Amino acid sequence: MPRPWLLLALIVASSVQADHDRETLYQVSTIDALLTGVYQPLAKLREVLPHGDFGLGTFAALDGELILLDGQVYQAAADGQVRRMPPDTGTPFMAVTFFDADQILDPPPDQTYAAFKPWLESKLPSRNLIYAVRVDGTFQHLTVRSVPRQAPPYRPLAEVSKQQTLFEHAAIQGTLLGFWCPTFLQGVNVPGFHLHFLSADRQHAGHVLDFRLASGRVQLDRTEAWEVQLPLDPAFLNAPLQGGGPEYRLAGGRAGTIRAIMASMGRDPGEMIRIGRCRCFQAWRNGAKKAF
Repeated sequence: MPRPWLLLALIVASSVQADHDRETLYQVSTIDALLTGVYQPLAKLREVLPHGDFGLGTFAALDGELILLDGQVYQAAADGQVRRMPPDTGTPFMAVTFFDADQILDPPPDQTYAAFKPWLESKLPSRNLIYAVRVDGTFQHLTVRSVPRQAPPYRPLAEVSKQQTLFEHAAIQGTLLGFWCPTFLQGVNVPGFHLHFLSADRQHAGHVLDFRLASGRVQLDRTEAWEVQLPLDPAFLNAPLQGGGPEYRLAGGRAGTIRAIMASMGRDPGEMIRIGRCRCFQAWRNGAKKAF
């Protein structure tokens, strides 16, 4: 029979791990890959959702903006429709966490986006951490955008954005959600603010370009860990990303380019490598996650 102190230690260890996982930003792919035109389905929603109930991203083929709020995934499509998305939907980029507010702030009334950014940055405990940002309120004015579904060969996002659809809203209630990331994450995530919007009636949504906040409440969730899934899809491996083949060290001390690592293990493209805690795992294949 297990000793009582051992059971207590196991319970405490499990609780600590669960708390740590709730303070982690979990991310599929990198923002530079998306900007370059890597729009292939690199993961499915059902594979990402166990890692968070709050976040943003996009869908395979860049088919609109992705909003994850309170555990539900919504698509802000280029036709203006907002749809709930099924768990087998693919994503080329997605960043999520479990939202637990560490700070609650009352913003000044009648605040523009341009004024909101330095105001909120002045409230951050440190500019070297990641923060999940949630703003629930009434917006005197709001501008959001979405982009239409693309077809291969995929063009860079800067070119696709020329086709973006803008949506203007007045006196609308809803939620801004997203992340503030430090500048040293440039290329992997978006430095500064990256926000999406979902209306209270779930009828309007998109990537936030501008707003004037009439009144509301700001919640910040300080995120102390970061976990990235780097896809070993040929589209990602061959993309001209900054740095041209970064090195990542595996548990046990071996190092090398992603291609070299996978070749040494006899693995093929279509798998992913988990680098956030210096451990590597095979991605989900046929619904099962296996360790290397």
